[in-house]
This record gives sequence, structure tokens and C-alpha cells, in this order.
Amino acid sequence: MNNIPQAWSEWVDSRNRIFSNPTGFLSVTNLVWLTNEPQEIAGITGHWWADGDTVHVKDSSTGEHAWTIQPRAEMTFDFDEIKVELASRAGQLVVRPRDPNSPMLKSFESVLTFDYDSNFRVKATLELNNAPSEVVVGSVVEGMTHAYISPGSLVFELFGTPCKLTAFDKANSEDLTVYFKDSTSGGTTYGTGRSVIATHQADGSYILDFNFSGNFPCSYTDFATCPVAPFENKLTVEVNAGEMKPIYRVTADGIKSQVS
Repeated sequence: MNNIPQAWSEWVDSRNRIFSNPTGFLSVTNLVWLTNEPQEIAGITGHWWADGDTVHVKDSSTGEHAWTIQPRAEMTFDFDEIKVELASRAGQLVVRPRDPNSPMLKSFESVLTFDYDSNFRVKATLELNNAPSEVVVGSVVEGMTHAYISPGSLVFELFGTPCKLTAFDKANSEDLTVYFKDSTSGGTTYGTGRSVIATHQADGSYILDFNFSGNFPCSYTDFATCPVAPFENKLTVEVNAGEMKPIYRVTADGIKSQVS
């Protein structure tokens, strides 16, 4: 336990590096769902359209270019002196320009967090499903869903309250990923939920340290397709730990305050 605050401080530093990345989510200036009709996209030149799993752009100065995107995949490349991301989401192709000079990125100073509180570090037991099952959750994009494999649910107590959270497999790890909401969601924390890792222990149990609860990129930007927490993963207690709701978010109409 003595090294937990240091580990948490290092985690906060890592979160700041993620959100201050010049080509990260805070550099995204637009999110455009492509159709087969060529369209202009604010922030980059040319006319862009989709044909099946291929993105096309016709630019007056450099001609026509095309990229093929596999289902649920993405790619990023240099174009027009910025980074451009192409992605396949929910059977559609999207374009997201990433500008290192975006106002949202330049306004970022640090993630907001609660103070570290060891009371939010708990031991959990995994109640296994009869077999790993696919769980479909919603998205911040209306009509879009995400699917994850769940081995079961983590059971624990928080401040004397029995809790149960559906957990998801974490790639190449015995740890598990949990998306959750709690009584602070939509108030001091972001409304669609946060993410925390359940760390596997040698005795088969898991440690859930909610001080390491992180926001999804959609807490900062409308130009994301993040999942929302499963409906059953709503805790009745207040989890005053981990990341808080950011003060600002970027929208199609510019940067807006989301803290009253």
C-alpha cells in the first residue's frame, strides 16, 4: 500500500500525456460520417466520399487518393500538413482531422481528479458466467453499439454496500476492464461513465482501485464514438475517486463549459 500514491501520481501523469498528445483526441477538430456523395470537410482540403470499405478524396492540387479500411479498424496519416484519421465504425467510414494547433488541445492543462482515497481500493471476487458471453453496450453516437466479451461479474463491497459490476476481458492480460457509472455520474463526474482496471491477484481475486478511474475521450469532445457503461453497471454509492468531469469540451460550435 505504501507505493500506491506514487503509482497513482504516475497514472495521473500518464493521463496528462495521453490528453496532451499533439495527435490525440483533443487535437480532433471534426467528425464526419462519409457517404457516396463527395463532400468538403472543415479543416482539410478536397472532397471526400466512401465507396464500400474505401475512402476517396479528390484534391485540386494533388489529385485523387484512396485508402481501404478494414471493419472496425482505423488508420492515421499526414495530409494537408496535419494528421487525418480514417476509421470504420458501425459499418460506416468516418474522417477525423487531428490538428496539433486545435484550440481544445491548447487549452488543456491537466486532468481533474479527486484526491487519492484508499477507501476506494477494494478486493473483488469474480463470479464466472457459465461461459464467456458477448455483452453489447451503447455508444455516445445514437444507434451505434460496441460489443465486448465478459467472463462474469466482479462482486465486492464499497462502504458496506454490496456491489456487482459486469467485467470485460482485457487483451493479453489476466486483468479485467470495467465500465461503470455511480451516483456522481452527470454531476462531478462525466455522465456516460468511466473505466477502471481490475487487477488480477495470485489468489484469484481482483483489486479494484477506483482512484484509477479514467474518463473516456468523449468527456472532452463531441468528436468521439466512445462506449457507455452497461445499464447494470450503475453503482448506488458515490465514487468520489479518479477523474472528474472536465471543465470544457469541444463541440461543432466551439469549446463549451460543461461545469456549472
